[in-house]
Amino acid sequence: MSGTPAEVRTVFIVGAGPGDPRLITLAGSEALRTADVVLHDRLVATELLQLAENAELIDVGKTPGGPAVTQLDIIRMMIDRSRRGQRVVRLKGGDPFVFGRGGEEASALARAGIPVQLVPGVSSAHAAAAAFGIAVTDRRAASAVTVVTGSEGDGGAPPIDWSAVARVGGTIVVMMGWHNFDNIARRLIAVGMPADTPAAAIEQAWTSSQRALFAPLAQLRRRAADFQPPVTVVIGDVTTLSTPEVCWSIMGRRILVTRAARQATALVERLRAFNAEVIQLPTIDVHVIDNESVDAAVRRLADGQYDIVALTSVNGVEHLWAAMRRRGLDARALAGACVAAIGSQTAAALNERGVAADVVPREFTSVALADALAERGVGGKRALLARASQASSTLSERLRMSGADVDELALYDISTPQAEPDALAELQQGIDVVTLTSPSTARGLAELAGDLVDLDSLHTVCIGPVTAEAARQFGFRVVATAETHTIEGLVQAVGRYLASLGPPGDGTRKPA
Repeated sequence: MSGTPAEVRTVFIVGAGPGDPRLITLAGSEALRTADVVLHDRLVATELLQLAENAELIDVGKTPGGPAVTQLDIIRMMIDRSRRGQRVVRLKGGDPFVFGRGGEEASALARAGIPVQLVPGVSSAHAAAAAFGIAVTDRRAASAVTVVTGSEGDGGAPPIDWSAVARVGGTIVVMMGWHNFDNIARRLIAVGMPADTPAAAIEQAWTSSQRALFAPLAQLRRRAADFQPPVTVVIGDVTTLSTPEVCWSIMGRRILVTRAARQATALVERLRAFNAEVIQLPTIDVHVIDNESVDAAVRRLADGQYDIVALTSVNGVEHLWAAMRRRGLDARALAGACVAAIGSQTAAALNERGVAADVVPREFTSVALADALAERGVGGKRALLARASQASSTLSERLRMSGADVDELALYDISTPQAEPDALAELQQGIDVVTLTSPSTARGLAELAGDLVDLDSLHTVCIGPVTAEAARQFGFRVVATAETHTIEGLVQAVGRYLASLGPPGDGTRKPA
C-alpha cells in the first residue's frame, strides 16, 4: 500500500446564476462536468446538479431560521476533499462574489495552501429585475445602481449608511432583506426618500414560480405580504419602465409542445426565448414508407411522366428526396414538372434542395393549393401528390374535379408514440397553452391524454385553420390560430395569446 499523499486539487468556486439553469456560464458548466464532488447551496437548480454526472453531491445550503451546515464546516470539507485529490466545485446561487461569501471562502482556501479558481455567475442583483423587463440602469431614469444586503451586520459586516444610499440616487437593489424590509423602507423614507418612490418586489426570479408586484416604496411590503424569500427588491424610477408584455404575461408560463421530437427544436428554442417553461410531449412519430408503389412513382417522376408534383409538408419534401436519392436521382428529376407547395416552410425545404416552387398559395391549405393549380389549368395533366398515408383527400378530390389525373403517393406513416410518464405528469399539473402543428398532433394528444385530462381545459394555439378545426373536433379549446401558418407564426400567436393574460400565478392558469 503506497503512502504517497494525494495531489492537492483545485477548488472551483462557481456561480450558478439566478435560477434558470441555462444562465450558468460555460466555465461553470465545464467545472461541474469534471467535478468529483459538488458542495451546493439550497436554491441551486436540479438541472445544474445533473451536469455533474460523476460527482458526489453534498447539500450544504442554509435555510433561513433552520438547521444549516456552518461556514466553517463548508470550508473544512473543501480543504479536506482537495487534499484527498478530489476536484471540488463549490456551487453557489447567483454570483458567489456578490453577497455570497465567495471572497471569504477563497481567502480561507488560499491560507490553507489550496489552489482556487473563481468562476463568477450572473447575479440576481440585476438578473431578477431583468426577469420582469426592468433594466437597473436606464438613461431615461437612472445612471447609477446601488446594491445592498438586507442582512445588515450579518457575520460582523459593517452597518449600512442608509442616508448615503438614498443620496446616491438612481436605482437601489436590496437583496436578502425581505423579512426586514418594513424597517428598511422606514429608514430610507426617514432620510428623505419619498414614500411614493416606485418599487418592485420580485419573488423566485428566473424560475417557473416567479412573480412580481409593483407598488410605492411605503406600500410594497404590505401589498406583497405573501411573498416568500428569495425576494429581490428594486427601488427607483426604472421600475416604471418595465416592459409589461414581458414582465406580466410570458415569463414563467408553461407551454406544451406536441411536435415530433426530431422536428421540435426550432419551436422549443423560440418559445424558450420567451423565458417560458417548455414541456415536450411528442404526440406523433413519422415512419418511412419505401415499397413498390414508391419505387414505381419515382421511376415515373424520373421519366418525366408527371406534369405536377404537389408537396404538402416539410416531411413530404424530406421523404420524397430520400426516396429519390436512394434511386440515384436529384432535383433534375423535377425539371419538367410544375412544383407546388403548401406553406412557406415547405417551399423553403424545396429551395434548400435546389428547387424553386412554382406555386405557393397565399393561404397554406389544400383548398387554396387546389384553387391555385386550377387557375393554371390542370385538365388532362398528371399530378403526383407526395405526402403522408393519413393525409386528407381534399386536395386530390378537388384536382380530379378540375380534370387532373392524380397519383397519391404515401411516403410516410404517422403514428402515436408511447408517452413519457414525466411529460404526462407535467400536463396534469397544469399547462397555460398547448401548441398544435398539425391535425395529427391534435389526434395524438387526444389519444395520449384524453383519459387523463379534460381536453376542453387545454387552451390550444394552432398553426393553421385546418389544425384548428381538427383540434375542435377532438374536443380541445382553440384560443388562437397563427395568422402565418409557420413555426414563427405559431410562436407569435402564442406570444399574443399569453400577452392577453394576467401574470402567472394570478389564477389565470386552469389546471387540467
